[in-house]
Amino acid sequence: MKTPKPKVIVSAWSTAPAYGAEGSCCSGINCHLPGCRCKTPALRNLNCVRAALNRLLEMVSTGVTTSPVRQDFTESILSQYAHHLECVQGLAAQTISYRLRYARRLLRRGRIRRASHLAKLTVDRIRRFVSGEGRRCRPSSGQVIASSIRSFLRFLQFQGLADSNLAAAVPTFANWRLASLPTTVSAAELERLTRAVGTVSPIGLRDRAILLCMCELGLRASDVADLRADGVDVATRVLRLRRRKQRDPAELPMTPRLTAAIRSYLRRGRPLGPSPNLFLLHRAPCGQAMTSIGVRNVILRRAAQAGLADRIRGSHVIRHSVACRLINAGATLKQIADLLGHRSIDTTRIYAKVDLASLAQVALPWPAAEEVKP
Repeated sequence: MKTPKPKVIVSAWSTAPAYGAEGSCCSGINCHLPGCRCKTPALRNLNCVRAALNRLLEMVSTGVTTSPVRQDFTESILSQYAHHLECVQGLAAQTISYRLRYARRLLRRGRIRRASHLAKLTVDRIRRFVSGEGRRCRPSSGQVIASSIRSFLRFLQFQGLADSNLAAAVPTFANWRLASLPTTVSAAELERLTRAVGTVSPIGLRDRAILLCMCELGLRASDVADLRADGVDVATRVLRLRRRKQRDPAELPMTPRLTAAIRSYLRRGRPLGPSPNLFLLHRAPCGQAMTSIGVRNVILRRAAQAGLADRIRGSHVIRHSVACRLINAGATLKQIADLLGHRSIDTTRIYAKVDLASLAQVALPWPAAEEVKP
């Protein structure tokens, strides 16, 4: 079958109004895809087409001078908000990303294209927006949406662009942090996951080292993606990393198995490239650093190969499992918090609910039938 060339999309992208290359990419596909008549198997998914064109733009933009980007009010205020979140509040990159996402949705939903349009943000509109967004997700995700909108409205107030009562109008979502148990898998299932990875190919060496970083140290996917090659000390078995949610670097001891896996990957698997990161891509674009999404995809793919797709549906399941295994082995909450990189001990308290040995000591005996008074 002859693969159709995406000449219509590329034409729309290249002839779009002069908003710069990135703006042309977005406006071109947004205009073309709703009425796309391209023959199959042409992709019509907005995210897939946008990712492909952005990758094309990245590949052809080297050495090419583009026209200056004309930044509209929405992007301008969001750029200022991102700078405020990073430099004033010191938030992690992932936190900044989703706060910008919901702020952009609020501005687009309200059709706010200039500063004078901010008067459209009334108490009623904000409540309807947050309630509508939160109705489609879990209470914890709804709480994230509410806090993101509340933060953006406070920033607008700080800039003198919004009233002081708007942030207080954001509704809250009932979400009790300790109401549920963390989802975990057993130590045998984690061992089954790591053993399912072969060590013959360079990709297998990389994936095994990634899995052991998570199964033995409880690292986040973002922590694994941010590991640097010069932060691995094989001689002393020390792994140095800078967590995104902490400003100070951390040093973690490596087990002999993890040390051997990283040593094998560095010697026989890691591709050559200028990137200082430890884990790199082995397919195009070869040599670039892996992202946190790439690390999660490794976890999901290897879990499916091990027959654990229904048990491991994300990287945080492994992190919870490591914490539960440690607390059942006698580790304190402070020790677990230091290992996992929790800034507050309150985040670690949920694992006390799975400390079965300690809970058995404080559990009261179940009353007999004759002891119960009517």
